Amino acid sequence: NKEFNYEVLAQYKKSWKNFSLEASVGGNIYDREYTYLYQETVGGLSSPGFYNIEASIDRPDVTSYLLEKQIRSFYSLVSLGYKGTYYIDASIRNDNSSTLPKDNNSYWYPSVSTSVVFSELLDWEPLSFGKIRASYAQAGSDLSPYQTSKYYGVGTVYQGTNTMYVPDNLNNPDIEPSFSNSYEAGLELEFFHNRLGLDLTYYQQKNKNQILNLDISGTSGYSSTVINAGLIENDGFELSLNATPVQNETFSWDMTFNINKNNSEVVSLAPGIDVYTYGSTTYSSVTSYLNSYQGKPFGSLVGQAYQRDPSTGQILLGDNNMPLYTDATHDFGTVLPDFNGGFQSNLRIGQFNIAAMIDFQGGGQFFSRSKMLSVRTGQDILTVATNENGMNVRDPLEDGGGVQVHGISATTGEQVSAFVDARSYYRNEIGRRIYEEWLYDASYVKLREVRIQYNLGENIIHHLPFETMSFALFARNPVMIWQEAPKGINPSEISTGAQSISWFESGQLPSVRSIGFNLNVTF
Repeated sequence: NKEFNYEVLAQYKKSWKNFSLEASVGGNIYDREYTYLYQETVGGLSSPGFYNIEASIDRPDVTSYLLEKQIRSFYSLVSLGYKGTYYIDASIRNDNSSTLPKDNNSYWYPSVSTSVVFSELLDWEPLSFGKIRASYAQAGSDLSPYQTSKYYGVGTVYQGTNTMYVPDNLNNPDIEPSFSNSYEAGLELEFFHNRLGLDLTYYQQKNKNQILNLDISGTSGYSSTVINAGLIENDGFELSLNATPVQNETFSWDMTFNINKNNSEVVSLAPGIDVYTYGSTTYSSVTSYLNSYQGKPFGSLVGQAYQRDPSTGQILLGDNNMPLYTDATHDFGTVLPDFNGGFQSNLRIGQFNIAAMIDFQGGGQFFSRSKMLSVRTGQDILTVATNENGMNVRDPLEDGGGVQVHGISATTGEQVSAFVDARSYYRNEIGRRIYEEWLYDASYVKLREVRIQYNLGENIIHHLPFETMSFALFARNPVMIWQEAPKGINPSEISTGAQSISWFESGQLPSVRSIGFNLNVTF
């Protein structure tokens, strides 16, 4: 895999009277080449111990791939200031992408922003700095290579002859770049010689004409195609507060708190389409999905849920007292969090610095296959619990064992409280079919990092051939302070492969806690 960036940049600065001007013109060439060759023997080795592809008894399987992509860019920026108070900035960029059709491969996108440093206009001693700002920006994007024209794939060998096949995805020779339009307004304040500060931003973003892979009818000869469609809108705020409550020669305390909240809505999808699947995962013939529905927040987690009595909300039970479940069409809501943020603290005591960083998240949800499978296979503590009869749930029903279930009989409509066989309940029902049982809140508060540092004083440094020298002990991911999800699953580090958002975990590796020592020397 090779990636090269070639860049040229020219800058100009000029100040005269009350005006200032900064301008830049530049260009960039992004070049990527990715290739691989995979070979596998078939039928074993003709000569044992001779590990060479030519030793394959039958014709070996060989797969090769080559990806080439280039983006040529030109951009220009200009910033004009007046009296150090009023500013306006503008930029324009053009990208020429090799992955887009020839008629659509060149696209422009601009940005403009303005700000006023109003503290220059006020004579109020507590206010050290004040600025309001507003901006508009557009950003364009392309797609992966080889999605604009038809091609053949290399198939299997049939009666000694190589075959070719038509891929299942119908490429689009008229595809266009997608664009994101963002609007932003903000306020920055600093008080008491920068001892107390606030930075507030409100934003709105519209992602239009997105590049989507859309499922189509198999009667067309294809299973999917690539199109331009959809509009997703996001809006929200970001707030950052900083303070230095104590500051003198030997002691200071700096704090920063930030929080952000984002709201999203899928305004439209493709014509005639009101649901789009971004991802799915299947186990034992049961599938859950990450969908987007028109008119709802982005990223709905969809799967099988308990059937419930409409009037009471209680679980419906079958004639065998096992819970009933829906089709894999129940919308559990968005997986995105309600808010997230962090807190940083830095104490300076003489030559010591003690710093800590905390992250937090409120809301969001994910599906845990690890928890589901641990219950289904009988490895979870839940499957060896003591029931209401004082017996192990694994004991026979006639001996007082089993799992107690409560609900409404789907046949009679009467209240039911009964014991059912633990193996059937955990293995065949909730451990396989009812994904609602394994949805967890992704809220957490986490100590991300702690650091203790000692800086050598000037009375020692001047005897050494260094300008500065410091020693530090640090710990990263030392403690999960609180989480809503079960212990053993880290909601802050859930990863769903290459997908842009995380919505399920399966066999999550244990979180890594690192402790280290750092020596920093400058000459």
